[in-house]
Formats: sequence, C-alpha cells, structure tokens
Amino acid sequence: MDEYLALIPKRNDEIELRKINGKYYLLIPMKSKLDFLARKLHGEYRRLELDELGTFVWDLCDGTRTIEQIGKKVKERFGEEAEPLYERLITFIFELYKRNLVLLGGWDEQRD
Repeated sequence: MDEYLALIPKRNDEIELRKINGKYYLLIPMKSKLDFLARKLHGEYRRLELDELGTFVWDLCDGTRTIEQIGKKVKERFGEEAEPLYERLITFIFELYKRNLVLLGGWDEQRD
C-alpha cells in the first residue's frame, strides 16, 4: 500500500462537480459516438453522485497533493468516520482513475 501513498491524483479538467437539488455530482461529458442514445435520453453528461467524503476528496485531487497528504486532510475533517482511511481512499481514487476522471502522477512511471 505504501507505493500508492506517494501517487498524486489530478482531476480530469473535462469533469465538472456540480450541486443539483442538494446533492453533488460529477458531470462526465458523453462524447463517444456510441453515447448517441444515452445523450438523447439523459443529456450531454453522465452523472456520478458523490457523498460528502467523496466531494471533499475530489476537491483535494488538484495535482498538488499525494494520496497520503489527502488522507491526512480527510482524517482531520472526518475522523473515525473515514476509517479504514487509506483502504477506502485508495479504492475510491483508483475507481476515479479507471473511469478516466483523475490522472495519477507517479503511477505510470512506477509501472514502466
């Protein structure tokens, strides 16, 4: 797990966080030609709802902090509610990464 703590997540600039009806959503543009029908039904964006912790982490993924530094801020804000802290944080950030919502500085370099 230690190798993940040094990674630096950075939000994809195409993704927007927006509050809609009291809830926070990541708005993910649907640009693929395969998304034609989904665009007709749902508009130009897919929505991914974030809870308070997820929204807090998203804001911290600005490309200047490591996962370890983000974890410390999460711990300060949420305390025991965030436990198991790093397991949850790493899982969440890697889910964002798999969906191309964040880049991970240091990840591709470690894999080469």
